[in-house]
Amino acid sequence: MPYQIVGKSVPRADAKEKVTGTALYIDDLRFPRMLYLKVLRAGVPHAKISSIDTTSAESMEGVYKVISRETEGIDKTLLFGTCIFDQPPIAFDKVRHAGEVVAAVIAENEKIALEAIDKIHVNFEELPFVLDPIEAMSSNTPLIHERNGEYYHLPTFTPVPKSNIFFKYHLKKGNHEAVFQDAEVVVEDDFEYPLLNHAAIEPHGAVAYWDQTGDLHLWSSSQAPFILREVLSKMFNLPMSKIHINIPYLGGGFGGKSDFTIEPLLAFVARFIPGYHVKFVLTREEVFIGSVLGRGMKGSMKIGAKQDGTLVGIEAQLYFADGAYADTSCNVVLAAGHNCVGPYNFPNCSLKSYGIYTNSPLVGAFRGYGHPEGQFMIERLIEQLALKLGIDSSILRKKNFLQPGNTNSLGQTITEHNGNVLECFEKVLEALETNPLPFEDENYLYGRGVAAFVKSPAQAANASSSVFLKFNEDLSVNISIGGVEMGQGCLTVLAQIAAETLKIPVDRVRINYEINSQLTPYEWQTVASMTTMRVGNAIISASEKAITKFKANAALVFDCDPSELKYDGNTVSKGPEKIPLKNLVQGYQYEDGHTVGDPILATGSSVVRDVTVPNLETGQYQPYEWTFGSQGCDIQINKNNGEIKVLHFVTAIDVGKVINPETAKGQIMGGVMQGIGAALKEKIQFDEKGVMKTINLRRYRIPTMADMPEKDTFIFVENPQPNGPYGARPIAEHPIIGPPPAILNALQNATGVSITKLPVTPDKVLEILEKRSGK
Repeated sequence: MPYQIVGKSVPRADAKEKVTGTALYIDDLRFPRMLYLKVLRAGVPHAKISSIDTTSAESMEGVYKVISRETEGIDKTLLFGTCIFDQPPIAFDKVRHAGEVVAAVIAENEKIALEAIDKIHVNFEELPFVLDPIEAMSSNTPLIHERNGEYYHLPTFTPVPKSNIFFKYHLKKGNHEAVFQDAEVVVEDDFEYPLLNHAAIEPHGAVAYWDQTGDLHLWSSSQAPFILREVLSKMFNLPMSKIHINIPYLGGGFGGKSDFTIEPLLAFVARFIPGYHVKFVLTREEVFIGSVLGRGMKGSMKIGAKQDGTLVGIEAQLYFADGAYADTSCNVVLAAGHNCVGPYNFPNCSLKSYGIYTNSPLVGAFRGYGHPEGQFMIERLIEQLALKLGIDSSILRKKNFLQPGNTNSLGQTITEHNGNVLECFEKVLEALETNPLPFEDENYLYGRGVAAFVKSPAQAANASSSVFLKFNEDLSVNISIGGVEMGQGCLTVLAQIAAETLKIPVDRVRINYEINSQLTPYEWQTVASMTTMRVGNAIISASEKAITKFKANAALVFDCDPSELKYDGNTVSKGPEKIPLKNLVQGYQYEDGHTVGDPILATGSSVVRDVTVPNLETGQYQPYEWTFGSQGCDIQINKNNGEIKVLHFVTAIDVGKVINPETAKGQIMGGVMQGIGAALKEKIQFDEKGVMKTINLRRYRIPTMADMPEKDTFIFVENPQPNGPYGARPIAEHPIIGPPPAILNALQNATGVSITKLPVTPDKVLEILEKRSGK
């Protein structure tokens, strides 16, 4: 059916605030009696703390409090988490990565706080460190957590005691003990996806204030205010009603602000001086060394097929270097394990994924959430298998894509409503073929590569969204949500969904971006690309209830059953008789003043259904819905300096129904650029002492405008999702999955050399070209 607002490129609701610089972020906030927090970080990756001397820092004028393990009354047993409770707010006994906080100073300004930090002296007994996940699994490697296996953890995440393995996931499907029994051809390889930084424009920040009643007020750049409230409630044994979480605009997140690193620390130290607002905003260096990283996987994969190309089995081992504390990465390990098969039909699977403690900063959510790592492996191996079989890789993919009636790795039966990966793939091929690749010349090589992908939301089995909708007297609408606007455009898309349902102009709808956990309806988290789908459904529910209330008010006037009435966004009518909505919005008032009916207020909610937790024996479980897509590119390789230029990048996603095409294109372009960065530029690096070297955006190179493809093609395939708002399904994270394998497939197409480690920097390309030329 035709829609009036859904499917249109409505201008962004937050554009004017952000363009004019009036949008408020954490560092814009000012409060009375505000102090500033600075921290001393370990500087060594693994060590026992022998002593800390804070005497000189404490004596400085302008210093209000110095906190360390030596502080009187400190609770050294305090740990926090969501999946595994293994992290202290500040180092008590030992440090497990070089960026770990060992002392904190609260002062009247940042300058004084930094000067005080320089006066703190810490003695360490250094211990051997490990950064490589496979090395960390060795029985000869020192334990990073001696208490691994003793920490409280959710039943799903089973640690291996007396090891650095905090979670081992094994997915079994079909004949998992003899995966290749029917295989006639096998290919295998090793892979590496390095640690990455999210590089959001806005660094992590927060302000904490303990009032005189014992309530905690926290303003944070968090994607997950209600989970943050839960973490702090457990940490301080405080009722949630006494915790006030406030979220302004976020300057980007990409998952890096859904895990908690600074908020528990800040709340912990601010509690020592109630009555003061304490602000803590990370420097760019601290974002690298002291917040959350992403990816960090080494893996191996083997796939088998018949001579005709029919896939029969897959084995994979994924080893994640998940840093000093495990809590933020458990679900990434899980998602990577079951999604590494990609959008392909494998009857037999044995997939093992390991979460491993290492002496690096914490590793957690990053756009794609485990999917890019595993699907990088499968897409590269599909190319190798095609070469070995002598089959065109596009034909091999088409032959083995998941189709309705197939079962995926988790044992779920694919249906028509899951989307159409084959249609997406064919549209990518068609778009690429509109421009033939140039021939190799003296200076350049050219290559073409494709990849397909699938993503499921990684979320709690009871994840939910709630909204509150209010019609104002002038018929404008306010809707309060717990979803966080961090640049993705949810305020605009959700307003379109509301306006379409209420049959009113979109400029009469305001989605309130300000979040206060005391007032704002519950939202699980703004993660998993689920805001449009889950919050959108909640808004439709609330809007339909509001319409029902308009009809109920009018029915009292018409003296009829509400089912006899029609609502059109302007009036409620019974046959030719109409009552304007403005006469019903506060109830209907007669000429003599008496009123019937009620003001138009409504709530709505959306809870994921039929989602389960993994079976501990088979690893199989029921996640939520799937989104399929495909990506491809043409690249130019400079023979002289090894630089790779993306000439044309194509993305086709089965979006179900696109709510706002321009916003969706922005999401795709952002994901593609991050994927190009992972393929060609980005890698966290450490020196020989285990200390990070890539601590700013000069050393850690992210893509710039100069790295954008010369041409971008966006294709929205629309096979509606029955339980999505107007048929929409999630798309936000998905465009980051395909660029690395597509680019490396194109590189192999051009050079004949297979690369399985990221990133492919110019020096590596020059090595490839030397091999190709036989030098």
